[in-house]
Amino acid sequence: MPRARESGSWVSEPIDVFDGEKRTYIYKRPKTKKWQLYIKTENEGVIRESTKKEDQEEALTYARERWYEIQGRQRSGLKVKREKKLFDFAEEFLEEERKRISSVPRKGITKETFRIKRVHLRWLQEFFDGRNPKLESLDRRSLYNYGTWRQKDSSTPPKTNHTINAEISTIRSLFTYLYTNEWIDQVPPIKSMKTEAPEDLRRDYLTLAEWKSMLPTLNAYRKDKTTTSRMIYNRNVVYCGIVIMINSAIRIGELKQLKWSDIEHNPHLKGEDRQIHHLINIRGETTKTGKPRRVNSPTQVWFDRLRVLSGIPKAGKNFPHIPNAYKDQYVFCKEQKGDQPFGLGTWNRCWKEIKDRVIEAGGDWMNKKNISYYSFRHSGISFAVQRGVNHLKLARNAGTGLRYIEAFYYHHEAELSTTDLSKGRTFFAKNTEVYEPLLD
Repeated sequence: MPRARESGSWVSEPIDVFDGEKRTYIYKRPKTKKWQLYIKTENEGVIRESTKKEDQEEALTYARERWYEIQGRQRSGLKVKREKKLFDFAEEFLEEERKRISSVPRKGITKETFRIKRVHLRWLQEFFDGRNPKLESLDRRSLYNYGTWRQKDSSTPPKTNHTINAEISTIRSLFTYLYTNEWIDQVPPIKSMKTEAPEDLRRDYLTLAEWKSMLPTLNAYRKDKTTTSRMIYNRNVVYCGIVIMINSAIRIGELKQLKWSDIEHNPHLKGEDRQIHHLINIRGETTKTGKPRRVNSPTQVWFDRLRVLSGIPKAGKNFPHIPNAYKDQYVFCKEQKGDQPFGLGTWNRCWKEIKDRVIEAGGDWMNKKNISYYSFRHSGISFAVQRGVNHLKLARNAGTGLRYIEAFYYHHEAELSTTDLSKGRTFFAKNTEVYEPLLD
């Protein structure tokens, strides 16, 4: 950026801060309404900064106060210039993002989103070889090909271009923050990567055969007595969570935030169904859509196990048999601490242990697929489609769109379409040929 001076395209309407003192003045840039400050110091050169004021008198007041501050620092032997570099501003940007963290969906960002943004900016630092460049010396044109560098030359290239585009979005947000606060004059262009088709990005599901082969390993894992009582508790909690997800098709994020007040019996059921099915109230603030819903789920037995694991006494004649004093506690909680949700680290550690055990038991499909906790919801929906459940009712129960059900669970379409696709065909047992009817 050209140096501010008394004449030239970058300076308009210069006004001396002090009469007769030409080393300090305010001025305007051609494309901003806010006054800028120019101060020439004796030992440290020129200071240029925005007053962030549109009113002239307010800008002059700011300029005088800044001048007195500079004089005081010089007399104390301190440096006047406080130059920040790119990643100093990145920390400021992250602090602003931290303020946006909210537990209410679509009202800010989640803690996990904030964590990911911080990781994204670490990759930007690797892009600059660990340097912390000054804004004025930044080679902005090099950022255009950040995606190509990330894909080919970074220390750990991501698996998908979708991940790279998410990083680019965060980097653009950083430079937009710098531009909005008038530290730079434009947001550098960064080329987006061609993203994968949506169906290539979906999490994998388990086939029914894979789920059945996994169950003995899960049961052996939760029943293993060679570990501590705390770990036995943790393993049983995770086991119940997995079985509830695959039967109810609720999201892992929704599951983690369930409280006992969210679990209800279904008064419309009779007979055996009354002992199996129940209702789960998904609160709007716990789901990514922000919309509350009621889920019909055949999971009474596993919620009852969780009640026993938590040491909650049985009360009332109707499921879930929870005393009023415990209804505000988390269903998935730390041992003997119902007011604290089950720890994220414990969820992750148990899942790693389960995956290792499944692979050791011959489940090589676990290595070939992108299986995560979310896959159990995905599998639950897939199984329902395979059973021929009405797509509209399934979509409402799962809290997703009908189009999403039809677009992403098409892998069962062929196996369910035999009757429809065989209409009008005649099969001859002798030679197994198929003759299509002639069209007139």
